[in-house]
Amino acid sequence: MLPGLEIEDVCARASPPLSCLPFPQAVITIASAVTVMLLIVLGNFIVVVTVYRDRKLRMQRQNWLIVSLAVADLLVGLLVMPLTLTYEVFGEWRMGMLLCETWLALDVLFVTASILHICAISLDRYFSVTSPLTYPAKRTPQRMITMIAISWLVSLLICLPPILGWRPERKPGECSLSTDIGYVLYSAMGSFYIPVIVLICVYAKIYSITIRHSRQRLKETERRDKTLVRLTATASIANRTTECSAPASDSTQKTQTPEMEEENSDPNDEEKDNNKMAINQVCWHLRKISEELSQVTTEEKKSQLAAFFSSRKEANGNCNREENIEKRRRKLKAKERQATLLLGIILSAFILSWLPFFLMYLLGAFGMEAPEIVFKFFFWLGYCNSGINPVIYTVFNREFKRGLCRQLRKFERSFSPFTNTFK
Repeated sequence: MLPGLEIEDVCARASPPLSCLPFPQAVITIASAVTVMLLIVLGNFIVVVTVYRDRKLRMQRQNWLIVSLAVADLLVGLLVMPLTLTYEVFGEWRMGMLLCETWLALDVLFVTASILHICAISLDRYFSVTSPLTYPAKRTPQRMITMIAISWLVSLLICLPPILGWRPERKPGECSLSTDIGYVLYSAMGSFYIPVIVLICVYAKIYSITIRHSRQRLKETERRDKTLVRLTATASIANRTTECSAPASDSTQKTQTPEMEEENSDPNDEEKDNNKMAINQVCWHLRKISEELSQVTTEEKKSQLAAFFSSRKEANGNCNREENIEKRRRKLKAKERQATLLLGIILSAFILSWLPFFLMYLLGAFGMEAPEIVFKFFFWLGYCNSGINPVIYTVFNREFKRGLCRQLRKFERSFSPFTNTFK
C-alpha cells in the first residue's frame, strides 16, 4: 500500500498513472460508490424477482411498470456505475473511445428510462384515481407494454445523437457528456425538465382529487349518521306512545268487566237479602277503587322506568354514533396525511436527486461551470435515486409487502433442511 504523499508522485511519474486521487480520498470514493452500487443492485433485484415469482403481483399490471423501472435502475448499478467509478479513480479514460461512447449512451439511456418510467407510473395512478371504475378494464397488457415501450424509445432517441456525431471533439483520455448547447438543451428537456413538470402537475391533481374525495366521503357519512339519529328518535317516540296507550286500554277493559257482570246479574235472586247485598256492593266498590289506584301507580312507575332506560339507551346510542363519526374523521385525516406524505416523498426524492445535476449540466453549456467536486457530488447523488426508487414504489405498496413476505417464507422453507443439519 502506498502512502498518500507518495501516490501523488507515482501518479505524476507512472506510465500510465495508477490514480490521480489521494489515497484516503480514493478509499472513501471506492467504498461509497461500491455501497451505493450494492444497494441499487440488491434492492432492484429483489423487486424484479418478487414480482416474477409471485403470481398475484404479476397479475396486477401496474406492477409491470415498476418492474421495468427496476430493470432500468438495476442496469445503472450493474453496467454504468462500475465504469463511472473506474473513470473517477484513474482520472482519465483508458478503455478506448468505442467503450466510452457506449458507456455514455447507456448512462443516458438507463437514467432517462428510469425518469420516464416514474412519469409513466404517475400517469397510471392519475388515470386510476380519476376513473376508478373504468380504468382497471382499460389497463390491458397492450396498454402497459405501450407505456413501457414509449419510455424506452424516448430514452433511446435522447441517448443516440452523440454517437451519431452531435458532440464536440474530445481530448485524449477524456470521456464526458456532450457539451454542445443544442444537445444539452435537447437532452436536459427530454430527460428531466419536461418529466418533472409532468410529475408536479399530475401529482398535484392526484392530491387535490384525493383530498376532495375523502372530504366528500366524510360529509356523506355525517349526513347518513344524522339521518339515522332522526329515524331512531322518531322510532323511540312512537314506542313510548304505544307503551303509554296500552295500559290505559287494559284498565278500561278491566273496569268494564265488573260493570257488565253487575248488569247481567239477576235482581230477583237477591230480593231476600237486600241488606247483605248492599253491604257486598259497598265492599266491592271499595275493593275496585283500591285496585285501580294500585294499578295506576304501578303503570306510572313502569312508564317512568321505561322512559328512563330508553333515554339512557338513546343517549348511549348518540354517544356511540358521535364516537364513530370521530373515528371516521380521524381515519380520513390519517389517509390524507399518508397520501400527502407519499406524494411528498416521491416528488422530493426525485427532484432533490436530479435537479442539482441537471441545473449544473444546463448552466455548464453556457460557460457557468460549477466546481468539479460539487459537480461530481451531485452527479453521484443522481445515481442514488436508482436506489431510492425500489423503496418508494414497493415498501409503501401493501400488496408488494405481502408478496415479499410470501417469497421470504418460501425461501426460508427451502433452506430450512440445510440450516437444520448444522444445529
